[in-house]
Amino acid sequence: MARKIAMVSRCAWTLYNFRAGHIRALLERGYSVIGGGAGGDGYEEKIRDLGIPYLPLPIDKKGINPLADLILFKTLLRWYRKEKPAIVHHFTIKPVIYGSIAARLAGVPRIINTITGLGYVFIENERWLKKLVEQQYRLALACAHFTFFQNAEDLELFIKRKLIKAEKTGLLAGSGVDLDFFSPVPVSEIKPGQGSCRFILVSRLLREKGVYEFVEAARLIKEQFPDTQFQLLGQRDERNPTVIPLKDLETWQSKGLVSWLGETEDVRPFMARADVVVLPSYREGLPRSILEASAMEKPVISTDTPGCRDAVNREITGFLVPVKDSQSLAQAMIRLIRHPELRDQMGKAGRKKVEEHFDEKMVIEKILTVY
Repeated sequence: MARKIAMVSRCAWTLYNFRAGHIRALLERGYSVIGGGAGGDGYEEKIRDLGIPYLPLPIDKKGINPLADLILFKTLLRWYRKEKPAIVHHFTIKPVIYGSIAARLAGVPRIINTITGLGYVFIENERWLKKLVEQQYRLALACAHFTFFQNAEDLELFIKRKLIKAEKTGLLAGSGVDLDFFSPVPVSEIKPGQGSCRFILVSRLLREKGVYEFVEAARLIKEQFPDTQFQLLGQRDERNPTVIPLKDLETWQSKGLVSWLGETEDVRPFMARADVVVLPSYREGLPRSILEASAMEKPVISTDTPGCRDAVNREITGFLVPVKDSQSLAQAMIRLIRHPELRDQMGKAGRKKVEEHFDEKMVIEKILTVY
């Protein structure tokens, strides 16, 4: 009988968009795979179309809710006892915490985690909440056999805070990038109508992704370069406490500062028509949108913060600016407006960086070695 692997993430969307290549690789190698995460986002069937069953899990994304989290824990415990997987691999905070404990109690032989980022709890200055989550991590990661981190600074933080033992950890280049899928688009295939420079921010529309800084930089730049275009591409998740209010998006659009493109299943056409991809995030595990943009030979601008530093070679593949600094962000944008040859140079260097360090095939092989 094929060894069974359970893969559990925050929701169907994250499991499909970040782990589809991983799932396909496991199936090709003869593993049996089952998936789990919150449902209701329209991606459950896409996961099932990959050839695996998917269990909608009661994951409350609004924060700490003891009753909801207890229900999630019990659901995972029953599921693991029923399915008897040989390996479970958890992604994102609640699956890592409650899934690791449930898997240990269910007697799962091999428990693997990936810390995809520290998120809202570690960014916001709520000490009691941070302390509580650290205690939960300490217990959960003691139950796991191995935990991947996506940047060295998050790994060092967890070791320093004694949340995990160093010998049970390793670094992983995110979820990797499919270099065939994310590839440069010839200029002849890009639709006309982009005579002015176009900047795009591709992300969930959350405060900590730097959306407000992006919009303020747009306001500053339009005073000098009124034809410059600014776009937001991503979903609004009302369950997240830092979601950008709809009224703010409507105000920005009515003033002509930015265009909100909504969400999409395929970011490539939007990235292809952009000149620069921007992510002024406050902190990341490893920013997928930046790596995908680099794979498509787009110059990038991000922040000098954990995770983002790993994705950008400063002044080579793009620019890194201080966190929450709209002025510096605008200055970096203006440099790229004025120097199109620099955009081309950075884009080509970015593609080379992703090929050498972030190829999805290399990431999957490293995970399989740990399995």
